Formats: sequence, structure tokens, C-alpha cells
Amino acid sequence: MGVTEAEIEVGRRLFVEGWGGDTPEAPLQFMTEDVVMRDILGHPNAMHGHQGVIDFWGKSAGHLKVPPEEFFVSDNGASLTWMAYVRIRKDRLGDKFPDKIGWWACGEGMSRLEFRDGLVCLEVDYWAGPQGVCQDWEAHLNARAVMSRAEVGAITGGEIKGT
Repeated sequence: MGVTEAEIEVGRRLFVEGWGGDTPEAPLQFMTEDVVMRDILGHPNAMHGHQGVIDFWGKSAGHLKVPPEEFFVSDNGASLTWMAYVRIRKDRLGDKFPDKIGWWACGEGMSRLEFRDGLVCLEVDYWAGPQGVCQDWEAHLNARAVMSRAEVGAITGGEIKGT
């Protein structure tokens, strides 16, 4: 049985409304209670269940945008490419970008999702961390949207002039 359009929409909403939400609980509505999640960048241990997700991601609530760019579907689940935008604060990336407080660190990534009962039961994120910065995450995303696939593939997820 393949992935349904409804599950693709749940996956999209997980990234837009969940990871981009204002509360640590925002992603949970799109996940099973026993969800397993793994972020491969410097986090060798998987998160288990809703509380594990809150404990790990809660500090980013209200300061993260992860809009999907493209979905790929198989019989076992879906994968999607996305851009992550993390607001640079003194306590979050401020040491790496001290002159860019209030800007957005950005980087490309991809996630593998599996579904059970219409919700995400497994998410594995693949990315290398921030690849650049921008002042306006929406302008940056819109600039990427009008680029050809080859142009998007040739940049690192970082700076685009005017963003």
C-alpha cells in the first residue's frame, strides 16, 4: 500500500505548521504518540515519543521555519527536500554569527518519513547544518523557487543576492 495524498499533506503540514510553529507541541499533532525521530547532525540518539520530541526541539519553537520544496514517494513512505531557517539569537548560533543577530541561518536538508494511521511514525533528517545566512527567510525561499533545478543544485543553501 502506497503513501496517500492525505499522508503527503500531513508531512507537509508537519514541516510548515509543526517545525515552523510557535510552541514545542506544534509538531505533535502530525505524529504518532510513539514516533521515532532522528536528526543525524551531531545527534547520535533517536528521540522517542512526543516528550522526546519536545525535549529536543522545544528550544527552537518560534525561531524555526522548515518549508518543504519537493516530495518523493515510495511504497514505504516519502522523502522531501526542505530549507531550514533558524533565527540567529545570542543564545542560538550567536557565537557563529555574532554580527547577524536577528537574521536567519539557512541550510538545505532532506527527510525520510514513514506513516501509520495517517500520522508520521518515523522521521529521519539528513542535513549538514547551516550553510549560510539571510535577512529575510521568505525572500530567500521565494528566490529559490524561481531558480531552475540546476541553479538550485549549484548553490549550497546559503546566500542569494537580495535576501
